[in-house]
Amino acid sequence: MRVTRALLFVASLLSAFGARGVAGEQPAAANENKPSVAREAMVDFVDDALLCGREITAADIDALMIRLKELGISRVSWSYYGDERGGYLTPSGFEKDYNGGWKHLAATYRNLGNPLKVAVEAGHRHGLEVYAYFKPYETGPGVTFPEGSPEAKQWGLLECVGGRLAWMDPFVREHPELRIKRRADDPAGAPPDAPIVSLRLIKKDATPTRIKKENLQIWTSPDNFRYQRKPVEFSLSETVEPTRAEVRDHAGNLLTRKGDSVRVLTLSGLNLMDKYVLVTTDFTAGKPDFVNSGTAILSALDEAGREIPGVFATGRTVWCASLMDFRNGGLSFDYGWGAMAVTLDAPNTDGKTGIVAFARGRNEYLPGALCETEPAVQKFWLQCIDAMIAAGVDGIDFREENHSTHTDRPQDYGFNAAVLEKCKGMSGEITANIAKVRGAAYTDFLRSCKRKLQAAGKRMRYNLQMDFFRPVPPPERLLAYPANIHFDWKTWTSEKLMDGAILRFFSLPFKSIFDDATTQEMIARCKETNLPLYVNRYVKHGNEQLAAELQRIENSGRFSGFIFYEVSDFIKFGKTPGTCEISYPPVLKATGQRK
Repeated sequence: MRVTRALLFVASLLSAFGARGVAGEQPAAANENKPSVAREAMVDFVDDALLCGREITAADIDALMIRLKELGISRVSWSYYGDERGGYLTPSGFEKDYNGGWKHLAATYRNLGNPLKVAVEAGHRHGLEVYAYFKPYETGPGVTFPEGSPEAKQWGLLECVGGRLAWMDPFVREHPELRIKRRADDPAGAPPDAPIVSLRLIKKDATPTRIKKENLQIWTSPDNFRYQRKPVEFSLSETVEPTRAEVRDHAGNLLTRKGDSVRVLTLSGLNLMDKYVLVTTDFTAGKPDFVNSGTAILSALDEAGREIPGVFATGRTVWCASLMDFRNGGLSFDYGWGAMAVTLDAPNTDGKTGIVAFARGRNEYLPGALCETEPAVQKFWLQCIDAMIAAGVDGIDFREENHSTHTDRPQDYGFNAAVLEKCKGMSGEITANIAKVRGAAYTDFLRSCKRKLQAAGKRMRYNLQMDFFRPVPPPERLLAYPANIHFDWKTWTSEKLMDGAILRFFSLPFKSIFDDATTQEMIARCKETNLPLYVNRYVKHGNEQLAAELQRIENSGRFSGFIFYEVSDFIKFGKTPGTCEISYPPVLKATGQRK
């Protein structure tokens, strides 16, 4: 799910690619007017419903299928969110974000009954195949309302550090203990409720800072809502010390090498018992200088100098942005991008910047992702497969990448009792054993899915993650996948657990399809097993190379289809139900194209 809307020029890309091709490559098809690869579109329907500005109706879905057919689309992938059960539990009355989109989302699912079934019927009426798009781990994205907020009290469903989760599959609400669990074998240290005696502020380097004692402020809150400045006395010392560990930001950019000298400001003489503690400065202008990763810039210590376990917030968030303001709202803790660089002495007038906050304790579970090794989870997932088949889909596309595993410490999760039980007696390092056990369980699940779909005469495709299925994935993508699990894509292809494979990428550039070693291995393995191969491509506003990219895919002769991801980037529902239009670029307005 990506909540963006850019009205693009996709219609021109999907119309006629004629005699002109990409330099150095020859068209694969003899008939220049016939595309050599199928054109497909992916509909993440939650995005459309959140952003439409009104309830989406069956007439709208019918109009959407008509437009896609006109663009040469032959197959639609439709995201599944518990459709046959009325969708996810939704904070329908929360209107501060998405212009009331949560209300429209809830109404859309309620009145359509089963949006997937409605989409299948509409697609079939207009000659389109319709696949379900299934993300097993996407059962509860980290939509979090601050703990003390009215929104948390009204719509919060499950607790997490900092607040309450508010959007999830009903199954997660009913069985929160089946989510992916955090390890319980942390080294002995300070208890989470220990008094904070000192706070250490760590700069990424040893250069001087403009921050003095009189500039520093401590704000606290019992419930992560409307922080109050704490009138507390403290002593300030300034030291230059060698670092004990390397520090990188969320994208893997090196901020501090292990052993490098860094400047440390230590606030001592404290006795803070507050659940949430925030540090900021009084600067409103001037050149800021105190920068570090948001998960490395602050540590809270007890009287023995031990670090108190906790998670951090820097004013950034993924969801509920309208509530992110430490003075008038709250903060988002442990949200997955916490390691982004933060500038402590930047102005904090907006309540979102120039801050770092500490919350005691760590999340016992990931927000809403379920553990694949739990038998009850596999049973639930297979029930979802049955529901998709019952909706009449022609096939199902699978993807483990999701928004329900967001955390700043993904390496700490996957330690469910069902997993640890299977690890007993295994030699070797515990996380490696966990990865084997969980990977085997997930592969068994895919085998069960294949049997079900094959018996029903439906097809199964899988997204091969060019970003993640590699020795060293891009760090900024780690939040989107469960850690400590081996996704055995090589076995999936060799056993033909899929009827087609989709190359999917987010961080890597488009050219990686042709020059990346991991991707070339994926392509080769699919060729060996005669698996059709498709390319999933984000359609983004301003991507002037998209036409050339499609042409290159067509010219290559390697691929069976090109999937435009996602429809909300180039389709707009009108104000009147049953209307649905495409945006064209000005250069094509005089060519006779439909406007």
